[in-house]
Amino acid sequence: MPEMPGEIKIQTACRGALPGLEIEDISEAGCRDIVEKVRSGEYMSVFLAPDEENEEGYLTLESNPDLIFLQIWDAEAETAWACFDPAFLDSDEEAPIEPSDSQSVFPMKCTMRDRDLAAKCVEWYIHTCEPYPGMDWLKEEF
Repeated sequence: MPEMPGEIKIQTACRGALPGLEIEDISEAGCRDIVEKVRSGEYMSVFLAPDEENEEGYLTLESNPDLIFLQIWDAEAETAWACFDPAFLDSDEEAPIEPSDSQSVFPMKCTMRDRDLAAKCVEWYIHTCEPYPGMDWLKEEF
């Protein structure tokens, strides 16, 4: 596994998709706190972006106590990466996750159950704005 880079590359962090949920502290300590709260399940929703207008891309995580939806969008490459559950790859079933924006729908095939791995993906994104190389991703180009 590559070593975790030191620099923080995100400029925006929120505990969900709606206004008013911003995370002000994106210092090294603040980012460690975000990662730990994703790992523990205290943060059920996280939105991270490398720029304040979210034009370059973003990482979004939405979850319930059992399932996690994790997706990264790279606007320049017009590519989305999502976690996935091989057992549901051929399913159109919707995941029972309550979205922070009250309207999004998440496919079961794009869910995972490993909070430690989700936290590593969030930590990697904070430092690189790229998908974590230690996880298999479902990649879709637009």
